[in-house]
Amino acid sequence: MPAYVPREIDFADSAPVRIEGEAVADVEPSAVWAVLVDHRRWPEWFGAPLVGCEPMSADETGVGSTRRVTLRPNIGFDERFIAWEPDRLWAFTVTSGPPGIRSIVERCTIHVEGPGRTRVTYRMAVEPKPIMKPVMPLMRAGIGRSLNKAMRALVAEARTRSVRSGD
Repeated sequence: MPAYVPREIDFADSAPVRIEGEAVADVEPSAVWAVLVDHRRWPEWFGAPLVGCEPMSADETGVGSTRRVTLRPNIGFDERFIAWEPDRLWAFTVTSGPPGIRSIVERCTIHVEGPGRTRVTYRMAVEPKPIMKPVMPLMRAGIGRSLNKAMRALVAEARTRSVRSGD
């Protein structure tokens, strides 16, 4: 897998391509966070094309921890976390993945909207290589739909787990 240019969290606001998905639900931020950081279970709720999410470092959580995400048809991305604030924020930079992209930072923010109500926003920030620029508008639309769907699934999973645990 080609190496990417690692970035810091501010890249999420300055990248040439920024794509977001979000959802709001009647759950506590801690419920959303619990689903978000349960790496191995991402394929259960995130949806296609995600088929695998495995921690790669001894410490599975926190800044500096790493994981590998696999998309169909066997496209892998290695990620290193660059922000980790429980119940509020996490972000990672992609360190290697398929060709065509120079840098990726993905950031997820969790905001309290009111008592027992939470908004989760997921931003993918991308710097494509020149060869990918012509297809980015199509990719942006497809990824945007996928991220919105995934965030709705994330809050639904948080709601389901909260009900099961009695929160």
